[in-house]
Amino acid sequence: RCADDTEDEDAERAADDLEFLSLSRKGDSGNSRLRIDLDLPSASEDDIPLGDGLLLPEWDWRKQKLLANHCRVLPMLPRGAEPAGLPERLKPVAHNLRRRFEGLRPQKMWNKRQPVGSQLDLEACISFTTDRMRGQANAQPALWCQESPQHRDLACLVLADLSLSTDAWADNEHQVIEVIRDSLYLLGEALDAGDDSFALYGFSSRRRDHVRFSLIKNFAEAWGDVIRGRISALRPGYYTRMGAAIRQATEILKEQPAEQRVLLLLTDGKPNDLDIYEGRYGMEDTRHALLEARQAGLEPFCVTIDQQASDYLPYLFGKQRYQLIQRAAELPSLLPKLYLLLTGRTP
Repeated sequence: RCADDTEDEDAERAADDLEFLSLSRKGDSGNSRLRIDLDLPSASEDDIPLGDGLLLPEWDWRKQKLLANHCRVLPMLPRGAEPAGLPERLKPVAHNLRRRFEGLRPQKMWNKRQPVGSQLDLEACISFTTDRMRGQANAQPALWCQESPQHRDLACLVLADLSLSTDAWADNEHQVIEVIRDSLYLLGEALDAGDDSFALYGFSSRRRDHVRFSLIKNFAEAWGDVIRGRISALRPGYYTRMGAAIRQATEILKEQPAEQRVLLLLTDGKPNDLDIYEGRYGMEDTRHALLEARQAGLEPFCVTIDQQASDYLPYLFGKQRYQLIQRAAELPSLLPKLYLLLTGRTP
């Protein structure tokens, strides 16, 4: 493959040459020239596509131009997902989280003296009876209480990095993908208990024409065993074309009729892909996608376990818009607390 950050202009000729090992003298270091492409699995083994995908733009910082219809984002369902309960090891933590977040549910409000309702208004009934005895009763009495719709003006979309790097070990006991799964389990339990509107998605990529956008839970679906089964079926994918995933998440989240709309990104590394998306190109596109999200009225925030994140996340998200987790195993239990701080709520 090409050793520089350019597109493969003659892919067919390069493919024909794969049977041969070509050696040449070049000034670049060997590790900068060697790149390995991961093949996609067969359709029967791959996740389930939900249509032909959507075309989204990408920012080219060299041309200072937004390239229209440059990336294809493919909505997908995890294959082999079967309804499942919460893992036993997480139930004690989940129980405590649910108790805390249930205390944040909006309190029921009752409108009294209504012409219709779900229960009688005792005070209005007594008053009506007294007025009728005096001959002053209203012909159309309002004797009912009606419950006001419970509404919290908040929507959160959680976007999880499912790239190949999540197959690595976060510590001696946990793989990164396990940490991501546990985080989604516990955050889902907490937000469901708090009656918040939320959605869960994952992403990875293999060049710009194959950005995988995994549906875990959309805003219309209820939290339950079906969603937990999808989380259990999540597997490490490919690379990290972060800009395209953020743009797709932005399109979904900005349709939610909420005053506060939070885009929460979980990741273990920086943007990258097989083509020119390495280095500054991927960083600048991701930064531009985040600027677009803010212009749409969203609040992007990043939670990462990448210990070098402070070198680049302030440039992408801003100094106060990301959180570095020192120990990956702490992420599942810390994430709901970060969510409370982010949304300005206290238990």
